[in-house]
Amino acid sequence: MKKKIFIIIGVLLCLLLFSLFFFLFFKDENKTDNNDLSYEERFKNKGYSDDEIATILDKVSKDDYDFVLETGYDKSLIDILNSSDYNEDNFSNYIEYYMKNKKSNINDIITIINSGYDLMNYPASSLLASLVKEKYYINDNVARYLDYGNSHNVDSKKIIAMVNSKADLGFYSNSYDSNLNNNNLVLVNKFYHLKEDYTPSDLVTLGGQYNKGANSKMRKEAADAFMKMVDAAKLDNIILYNMSAFRSYDYQVNLYDRYIKRDGKAAADKYSARPGYSEHQSGLCSDLNNISDSFDGTDEAIWLRDNAYKYGFILRFPKGKEDITGYKYEPWHYRYVGVDAAKIIYEDDITLEEYYAYYIENTSE
Repeated sequence: MKKKIFIIIGVLLCLLLFSLFFFLFFKDENKTDNNDLSYEERFKNKGYSDDEIATILDKVSKDDYDFVLETGYDKSLIDILNSSDYNEDNFSNYIEYYMKNKKSNINDIITIINSGYDLMNYPASSLLASLVKEKYYINDNVARYLDYGNSHNVDSKKIIAMVNSKADLGFYSNSYDSNLNNNNLVLVNKFYHLKEDYTPSDLVTLGGQYNKGANSKMRKEAADAFMKMVDAAKLDNIILYNMSAFRSYDYQVNLYDRYIKRDGKAAADKYSARPGYSEHQSGLCSDLNNISDSFDGTDEAIWLRDNAYKYGFILRFPKGKEDITGYKYEPWHYRYVGVDAAKIIYEDDITLEEYYAYYIENTSE
């Protein structure tokens, strides 16, 4: 009797083990069969149409197929793939950024990712998309760009100019030592200043036809270029000469104080530099011919506007850039920066502030 019971128990255990093996075997078989489906079939199972599947197979790397399957069906994925600006190398970044910004415009997402800047943690927007397309965009400044752009009704080019020049911070709000190692490109403005005792060591005197003013000294390279420019202008029947070049710190103290007494500080700041913040102390600039608004539009002013850059000089305080430079338009004030920099500043219609921020200070990759 006991023997029969053991036999029955043994048979039941065998049946149980067999059933368990059968279940596990066919479960794995079913899994294998699912994985053995073609990607086309698996995409179809996710809800993609034949045309959409064809788009995925054509524009997505095979290495990313499983990523598409994990994401599940999303019509916006197809919109990304069909964009004329789609770049297969950026596929995973598109999707990651899209998942964070599902309500944003697909074209904005693509533009921002295509820029190559690290912006994954910034919300996608038409403003950000327009900013990254600007030539003088600096990624280190993106937060300030967005702050300024969201609070001012101006275009992206203006936003970048204002922020790069630090004008968004407010003039004289921050003060930095001018970097003399930048030589001809040293920046002296309402943020960067020269020390009280600074006087260039290579000043030379402009004489003869080249000067009619009391402040007749310039740094040698600038003076040589200035004389070359004056000579070239003369061949075009244009007579140019310096009226005021290098001015010392002490000279500027007296000049600025006189303007304050006459017009008040707020008005004086629009046309005169505070001591140490005057470009004249650099020995790299010149006020030419007639230091008056009446100089604007004269043959001499027009010639300078169109030709000075060829000799390394730029119109330092242009019309329409007052909120960037902090000074009123001065058609007589030219600054030496060297031919290469002057050409860029002239052709791109930017200020020295903008050039300096992008080409000198910029550390963004």
